[in-house]
Amino acid sequence: MLKRIEDWNYYELLSVERTASQDEIWEGYQAALATYKDGSLALYGLVPEAERELVLERVQEAFRTLRDPARRREYDLALLRHAPYFPPKAAFRKSVGKVEIDDAPPPKPGFWARIRRLFVKNP
Repeated sequence: MLKRIEDWNYYELLSVERTASQDEIWEGYQAALATYKDGSLALYGLVPEAERELVLERVQEAFRTLRDPARRREYDLALLRHAPYFPPKAAFRKSVGKVEIDDAPPPKPGFWARIRRLFVKNP
């Protein structure tokens, strides 16, 4: 089920994490403006004109709020009151040129391996 645009929080509108720096917020704002501007091919025929303008207004409001540290702090506290934030836990991390996958921890010995260890002498 898709979220309605009215239900998106400011971070979702700008496609940034809650821990985003001011530069990342600026880049997200520019990307959102490019996506929702008049005549954008990304939205051609998908979003009616009235809804596109509503989204642009919300994007600008999100940028003004997240750019100001005091307003951002208040907004973050309001978000925390309504829904807890759980950072994503992925097994990969971003790299400069590629996606790297971390090695999985070695498996713990199973039940039978522990039983065998009791009865087998190590030389």
